[in-house]
Amino acid sequence: MAEVQILVIGPRQLPASGTVEVWADAGSGATGQRIKVPVTDLQTAELDSGSGSSAVYVLRPCG
Repeated sequence: MAEVQILVIGPRQLPASGTVEVWADAGSGATGQRIKVPVTDLQTAELDSGSGSSAVYVLRPCG
């Protein structure tokens, strides 16, 4: 079974600690959601281009 990953968009420059606001696509034509997550729960996604002011992250699941 393939691993499910939640991808979010956030600022390329993350703070050293605390939380950051990211955007998650809601799919199916919905507008998505802005959510605050701990920076420790974000990992740069393989598909991120490495340039620009925003980055694509994999959000670690809770629990």
